[in-house]
Amino acid sequence: MTFLYIIAAVLLFGILITVHEAGHFMAARWMKIPVREFAIGFGPKLLKWKSRKYETEFYLRAIPLGGYCAFYGEDDTTGEFKDDPRSFNRFSVGKRLLTIIMGPLMNLALAIVVAVVMYALTGVPVADGDMITLVRSVNKGSVAEHAGLLPNDMLLSVDGQKVVDGNLPELFAQDTTGKERSLQIIRMVDGKETEITIPITPLFDPVEQRNMIGIGMSIAQPLKYVKGSFGDIINNALELSYRAGTMVINAVVNLVTRGEGAGEVAGVVGITKMIVDEIQQTQLQGYLYLMVVISINLGLMNLLIIPGLDGSRIVFLLIEAVRGKPIKKEANVHTAGMLLLFALMIFITFRDIIRLF
Repeated sequence: MTFLYIIAAVLLFGILITVHEAGHFMAARWMKIPVREFAIGFGPKLLKWKSRKYETEFYLRAIPLGGYCAFYGEDDTTGEFKDDPRSFNRFSVGKRLLTIIMGPLMNLALAIVVAVVMYALTGVPVADGDMITLVRSVNKGSVAEHAGLLPNDMLLSVDGQKVVDGNLPELFAQDTTGKERSLQIIRMVDGKETEITIPITPLFDPVEQRNMIGIGMSIAQPLKYVKGSFGDIINNALELSYRAGTMVINAVVNLVTRGEGAGEVAGVVGITKMIVDEIQQTQLQGYLYLMVVISINLGLMNLLIIPGLDGSRIVFLLIEAVRGKPIKKEANVHTAGMLLLFALMIFITFRDIIRLF
């Protein structure tokens, strides 16, 4: 079953990448800009097809970690396409700008469409009962980790005393230091809520002056899903997409200004594990939810002003529009940026693999 989940994760990546590159491709066709190559994946080619009408070569490659839509002379560092009428840089700034920006916009549009499909299938969320306490994070080496607590576990009670309004520290009172307690939780297992009892022995923290088990908690509102009107579905889809976008923007701002979250950045391996874990717990709903979040992430991250990404290319085009001529060595900047991004991707992927073990 896990193998099928991994295939589903790879399929998710393939869909998001195809939609992104198709945005560039369709805009280029609309603007009459020739496309040299359109590829899904990297590495050795599995399939190849050439369009005689448009002189475009289509590729399906072996490594589903990305894709590209290549134009004639787009990052021409040798001058090979300088006088070629098919060269990307010979077209107007407006046409090139639309072609570049359509990739990220297609990802943002896809996120909204998938959110609409998700709420149409599962219903729209409404409040259901009292607030609950969830495990947000589990500290490495903590008693909670040794006891088997996991993120998203719902805390019910300690020795029969109900967990409410963040009262867990009170339930783990000081006078019970070193005593094994019985912690009741609810965990999603194969898409079903399963009640589990976990024996756990809190440790006294001399700094905090209280017993602790090493978790971060969050208070959440339980939800149930009911059939909604078309308006309800659209509103919830837009709200989810907005929240996902805000989450991405805040994460980038915190990373740049405070350095927060640098160690939590995940690559393809880490994201694949996250997708597999989510499918195992929440099945189709979780899969579609992650497709929304990752699609928003892909769209917005590509708009960052980093050499090689769409955001950087957009900035160069805007500068060209103001100056009336392109910036020299722009191709070199993008080429260097792509090399650095590939190196970063390899590093993050290597770190993800280490984390698995």
